Amino acid sequence: MEEMKVMAFTDFGAPDVLHLMKLDMPKPQEGEILVRVKCASFNPSDALVRKGVFQKIITLDPLHVPGVDFSGLVVAKGPQADRFLIGESVYGYLDIRRNGSYGEYVTLKEEDACKMPTRLTYEEAASIPLSYLTAYEALMKSTLLKKGQSVLIYGATGGVGLAAIALAKTMDAKIYAVAGTESLSLLEGKSLLKIMDYKKENIVQSMPTKVDVIVNLAPLKKEDMLSLFPLLKEEGIFVSTTGVPDLPEGSRITLLSVQTKRNETHLSEITKLLEEGKITPIRTSTWPITDAPLVHRLHEEGKLLGKAVFQVEF
Repeated sequence: MEEMKVMAFTDFGAPDVLHLMKLDMPKPQEGEILVRVKCASFNPSDALVRKGVFQKIITLDPLHVPGVDFSGLVVAKGPQADRFLIGESVYGYLDIRRNGSYGEYVTLKEEDACKMPTRLTYEEAASIPLSYLTAYEALMKSTLLKKGQSVLIYGATGGVGLAAIALAKTMDAKIYAVAGTESLSLLEGKSLLKIMDYKKENIVQSMPTKVDVIVNLAPLKKEDMLSLFPLLKEEGIFVSTTGVPDLPEGSRITLLSVQTKRNETHLSEITKLLEEGKITPIRTSTWPITDAPLVHRLHEEGKLLGKAVFQVEF
């Protein structure tokens, strides 16, 4: 049996449980493709998986390879898999329950992949799937954000925040952004109406007007989310990726809690926007995959800014 190299863990825990290991190369089953991974990206969910937050659905038998974003080359196909050609460049979002993209090869259902936009590098493409799928779910599903409306993005400098800004621009939205002092530079040149530093100012007092939509991407306490409600118009929408508080009695605000979903249609729409140049990749740093423990540690120390991408070479 041919082996492959992976960054994986055999016990849940701190970043140093991630080690370079070897694993039998997977074989694509019916309707699946085998991809030689060129690049992966870091997402906060990778750290949650490693710590054991999802251990009810993730087994260590004998190990687990994290990573849900990937870009790479199709090198084999299972029966009934006819969407892609051998040697074609693809990217996509993996099922979190399976071994992921922190390794040389990965198998996946072919509907979870898209042909990689020709204008992108592998590094750029790997930064796209989870962040843009989440932002799409939060902003554009069922025309949540309408053309020309206003939106406040809280947590605007993470991967999902940067993707949300890009998608909001395709709707000609009036965009206000909130981030921390260390990462404000990532918002420079993005033509935002106002950038606010939550570490130095009161956001409610700093906002010059009410908005149609608030997108919360930060792990705020429920009372902190409630404090933002006065910034919404009377029938505004509060959408959050970190849960929502109870709706105050008599309020006409709409509350929506969203999670990332593997969605073939949405990824195809995102790919089209990328091909047309209407949105751009969000990679802000590139690392060798063997630096995965360091990247995880920087994330947990609050020192990882923007969207980190791994080059999967051993």
